Amino acid sequence: MEWLMGPLKDLLVALGLFLLVFVAGGALAWLIMAFTSMSMWVSGLATQLTFLTASLAIMKLLNRSWSEFGFKIKRLGLLKASIISLAASSVLALPALLWPELGRTQAPADLTENLFVLVALSLLVGPICEEVFFRGLLQGYLLLKGHERLSIAVPALLFSAVHAIPFSSSGFMALLLILLGALVLSLIAGYFRAMEGSLLHPIAIHFWFNFTGFIIYLASALHI
Repeated sequence: MEWLMGPLKDLLVALGLFLLVFVAGGALAWLIMAFTSMSMWVSGLATQLTFLTASLAIMKLLNRSWSEFGFKIKRLGLLKASIISLAASSVLALPALLWPELGRTQAPADLTENLFVLVALSLLVGPICEEVFFRGLLQGYLLLKGHERLSIAVPALLFSAVHAIPFSSSGFMALLLILLGALVLSLIAGYFRAMEGSLLHPIAIHFWFNFTGFIIYLASALHI
């Protein structure tokens, strides 16, 4: 059983890091919603920025080089990652195109009604902040411990699970598609992060998946 204790300990530490950052982001969002009259997108932005800053702070405390957490420029494989993510997200989008009601997810109204905010959060802020958290901190930590497969699988499952929160009021099939899409996105992003060692690939993959989702949302909203 000794061979199992090392990976189990590292897994528990990774889960602890996840909870620490995720709860911090959620707590700040709750405080903003509970004690201010700001729009919900402000709390969403605050959560994302907490993911980013808390992850960077923990990386600093772990006292390893930034490159080990994916902060390095590596363009090789970016085109391949983008093509794969576009292909995968397009296939996953087919049910929403064939049955438009699946594309009408119940996201916060003040977010979906503000097109600029929706674009900024889904195509810029989200891909950067969430990938620094999931593929930078969590996957980076597990990779440092030598757990390549765990480093891909664990952040992928966590990433998919947290997407149930903002879309919890969506229909069952719509929510299932969202969670499946998030899982596939995360597995592809995790694979490229492990193979290439850079966060550029996961951020690009995240961008293209969200871009496809944004197009589906527009098509559904405009009844195309």
